[in-house]
Amino acid sequence: MRCVSLLLAILGMVYGPVAGALEINHVAVHKRGDVFRLEAETLVDAPPDFVYDVLTDFDHFHNLAAGMVATRYLEPDDQGGRLGYTEVASCVFVFCKRFEKVERIWATPKKSLVTVALPERSDFRVYATRWRVIEADGKTRLAFEASMQPDFWIPPLIGTWAVERKLRLTALEMGQVVEYLYANGIPMSALPLSAENR
Repeated sequence: MRCVSLLLAILGMVYGPVAGALEINHVAVHKRGDVFRLEAETLVDAPPDFVYDVLTDFDHFHNLAAGMVATRYLEPDDQGGRLGYTEVASCVFVFCKRFEKVERIWATPKKSLVTVALPERSDFRVYATRWRVIEADGKTRLAFEASMQPDFWIPPLIGTWAVERKLRLTALEMGQVVEYLYANGIPMSALPLSAENR
């Protein structure tokens, strides 16, 4: 929570007020075997077209949340499919991990975004996500679902709790940053700090 508060304070000092209408409707994490199932839904005070454009700006996507070190589009695969690279650094108590993934990206313009990690190029056996961008009276209901099976050890006593805590903080931070960008009319590339340094 400290990184979220620090980011919002910095944004406020540099650019002025930050929008504060974000609502977190739902966050849940379930674990079956080694697979985590993640769900989150937020109500963002920005129109769907704007939210969709932010989600698909993968070269700057890492600016949306602390812990995301880098994101970028890669050269298309042999079939011409879109690929993206993500590097994340995360700590819970004394357990810290830096991981990478390369994923295929499918977009339905202005509606949804689906990604599937390539296990041979990722630190995950399974990592698949679906983002849905839904109009809600001038705002956006942003629904996120993911299935995740890490290819690294997560301490069992903190596993589900840690993943849910991280999901909730990330949903909050991403939504507030999107609202800030929309309210102030600036692109993600203009944010004052990279997420890794927040």
